[in-house]
Amino acid sequence: DTTTVIDVGKGNPRAIRAVEKAGKEGGRLMLSAVVLFELSAGSPPGIDEKRKMLVQAFGILPFGPIHAERAGVIYKELRDAGLDTGPLDAMIAAAAICEDEVLITSNVKHFARIKELKIQSY
Repeated sequence: DTTTVIDVGKGNPRAIRAVEKAGKEGGRLMLSAVVLFELSAGSPPGIDEKRKMLVQAFGILPFGPIHAERAGVIYKELRDAGLDTGPLDAMIAAAAICEDEVLITSNVKHFARIKELKIQSY
């Protein structure tokens, strides 16, 4: 999640531990292309260099047609239920679901609404 990358860039120890734990457990550390978009559009001041290092250290999870279709379904279901998560969070969740990945985030409020999404919170 974008929040996780920003928190790691700011030196948040809980975020750093969560990412390190995922890496030690043999999981792939990936950034969704949607997260890369969000970071490129507006990282907080002072985060740019750390963001660049994180992007280089992690793989990039592409966002393609399968992810887009799943994101549309997620977004519509939540919107119809009166739970507006926002299109970018739906896209990030869809990429994780389609690729059977775990989403590391402290923004549980938005993502917990998506039942099939596996979340590791910190």
